[in-house]
Order: sequence, then structure tokens, then C-alpha cells
Amino acid sequence: MLFLLDIILIINIWIAYRYFSCLMAPPVLMGGGMLAASLMATSYYNEWEMDTMLGESVCLLGGGTFFFTICCILFSYVFCISRLNRSAKVELDFLKQARMETFYVFSIIVALVGVVLKLYYMVAQFGALGWAELIVAKRMDDWNGDDLLQIPFYVRQMGSYTSIVAYLTVWLLVIMSISEKKNRRILRILLIVHLMFTFVDGMLSGSKAPILGIIMLFAVSFFFVFYAKRGNFNLSRKFFVRGLVVLVVLASLFRGLSMVIGRNVSERSNWDLLAEYCGAEIKNFDLYLQQNSKRRNSAIWGENTFHSFYSEINPNFERENGEFQYVGDYILGNVYTQFRPFHEDFGIVGIFTMCFFIAFISMFFYSRSTCAFIEPTKINVYVFIYASIAMSIFMSFFSSRFTESICRMGWIRSSIYLVVLVWFVKHYLIKSYVIKK
Repeated sequence: MLFLLDIILIINIWIAYRYFSCLMAPPVLMGGGMLAASLMATSYYNEWEMDTMLGESVCLLGGGTFFFTICCILFSYVFCISRLNRSAKVELDFLKQARMETFYVFSIIVALVGVVLKLYYMVAQFGALGWAELIVAKRMDDWNGDDLLQIPFYVRQMGSYTSIVAYLTVWLLVIMSISEKKNRRILRILLIVHLMFTFVDGMLSGSKAPILGIIMLFAVSFFFVFYAKRGNFNLSRKFFVRGLVVLVVLASLFRGLSMVIGRNVSERSNWDLLAEYCGAEIKNFDLYLQQNSKRRNSAIWGENTFHSFYSEINPNFERENGEFQYVGDYILGNVYTQFRPFHEDFGIVGIFTMCFFIAFISMFFYSRSTCAFIEPTKINVYVFIYASIAMSIFMSFFSSRFTESICRMGWIRSSIYLVVLVWFVKHYLIKSYVIKK
């Protein structure tokens, strides 16, 4: 059955890429993530006893992903997607150099102070531990619900400011890397320093999500500018080979990243850890269906799908975490793809209904972000907003990241902050736009 799922997902990604041609299109992201997880599960076919996989699992995993692609294709006729019809020059002449450098000096100071203060409060609460031990202590405090670590509001806002400015930082770095003029050395250094502090601040959360989010932000920004400069979506085989090499290198560093953020990696290989993060969810979802053939009756409507939203409006709201799964000596974790919470709350119909909903939101922001294909150096808030949801679309193989991250007040606040940032940049840090042909 697992091989059938692989075939369905391969056909799905082929259709999605043939239609949209853009690697950052929503169905390509979701289809690519699900295919990667399925292929990883296939590589552990014997170890995870994948021969017991249910046909229902294949139908829901493959069918839900394929239905999402079909919905995105239909919504492409509803929303206007900009088409590439000419190449664009990518230059940095639109910047007000002195003001931008001053802005980043200030932003670096804020990021530095925020990181130092977070470390100060963590050491004050947990003691003078090492970097990894501090992060583990913070994660355990969050996991157990003790909330012993109380970081002041203004310190948390420093971290929020840093993460919001990172959208501008990555966008400018991408333009610099693709620009025909390799100058502005001081600004480049400031951007790199700010990005480094953004990584450090993200690692202090004890989660890979902030770091992976920055990587996805870079990918979205890069491909939008890269496609605009080329004037078409055609990518050479050499480009795909280089991209594959980069992915393999990043994957080989997964164990090291886990160690840095305080995860237990003893007696586990890099690929076992990676398989638990990307692949085990396929097996877990199948085990969930084997043990729960019928959906559960939720006490609150959508409590599993929208638990982040309920947690924000009701601090006393609690939801049981997924059960940890094991097959022999292999740890599979406790995440079950995005389809488990959909199935728990709304049944089989709910899986396809939620895929329709996610496709609508995704295509709305994607269509508006494609204006960057025409004017790549014109700052576009929709590119930033779409980048903020792109990782959630891709991580559908992991959990319901979309409804956990997007369907909550925190994401709305972040989007408002991005709108304010773009307004500020347009009015004070860049010059008037001129479309260069």
C-alpha cells in the first residue's frame, strides 16, 4: 500500500508542477512535503513494518493531498496570478543607504539586548547551565505546563521585532545575492549580523520551527526574485542537481541542529532522527487509523484542529498531546500529519473540507504575492505574508501546522506588524519605484 501512496504523490507533484511551474506554489509545497515523508517511510519499509498499512490511510493521505492540488488549480482561475513575460533587472538603487544602515544598527542592538535578556532570565530561573541544558530546561518547563520561566513582555516583544525585521533582512540579502552590482558591503555585513541574531533568538525557543521558517522565507524570497530575473519558470537540470546537493547537506546537519537546541540524540543516527521528523508521521497516521477507525466526538467544535486558537482565547483550555509511537527499537514520535486532527474533529469529509479551506487561503495570498514576478525589487507585503504560511503548507506531512500557526490571533498580529514594517520601509528607507525593463 505504501508504494501505491508513493505513486499517487508522484503523480500529484507532477501535475502540480506542470500546471504552476513555480516551486513555491502551494500545491508544489504540500505535495513535495508529503512525497518526501512518504519516500522516507518507504526507505524504512521493513524497520517500521509498513506492510501492514491500511488502504484507508493511502486514500486519505494521497487523496487529501491530490484534492488540495485540484482545489488550488480551480482557485487559480478565481484569483489573478501574475505571469512572467519579461526578465527584470535586479538592482539595489532603490535603497536610501544611510537610513537603511542606521535602521539595521538599531535593529541589531534590539536583537542583541533581547537575546542577552532572555539568557539572563533563563539562567536566573534554571541556573548557570550550558547552552543546550538551558534550552532543555525551558522546553521541559513549557512541556510540563509549569511556566516557571517568566520572561517580561518587553523582552518577548524584542524577539517579535527581530523576527519581523528578519523578513526584510532575508529579502534584501536575496536581492543582493542576485543583483548584478556586488557593492554595499557595510549593509551586507549588517544584514548578516542581524540574521545571525535572528537564528540565535529562534534557537532559544528550543524548537526547530523558527529556524526552518527562516529557511523557507529565504526560499520564497529567492525563487520569486530569481524567476523575475530569468523572465520564465524554466530551470536547468544543473539547478535541480545543485538544489538536491544543498538539501542533502542540510539533511546531514539535522543531528547537529537537534543537539544545539537541546534534543536528546544519543545512540541515534542522523537519518533515524530525520526519519522521525519527516516520514514517521505516515506510519503514525496509519497506526492512528488502525486504533481509531471512527472519529472521536470532540467536546468542543474543532478542538484538535484549532487548538492554538482556543488556547489563546481560553488560557485554561487543554488538549491531550498525541501518543508516542514505537515500532521495535524505533522511536516514531507523536505527530500524525495534518490529517489526524481533521479526522478526529470532522471525520473523512472534514479532511477534504479542510484541504479546500487551506487551498483557498493559500492561493489568495500566493496570487497577490506573484506581483513580485513583475517588480521583484518593489517591497510587497503579500510576499512576506505568503512566506509566513509557506512553511505551514510544506509541513502538512508533520502536523496541522496551518491551522495551528495561521488560525490564531498571534498570526494576525504578526501580519499587521508586517504591514506596518512595509509601510515604514516604503516611506522612510527606500526611494520611489521605477520599473526597469
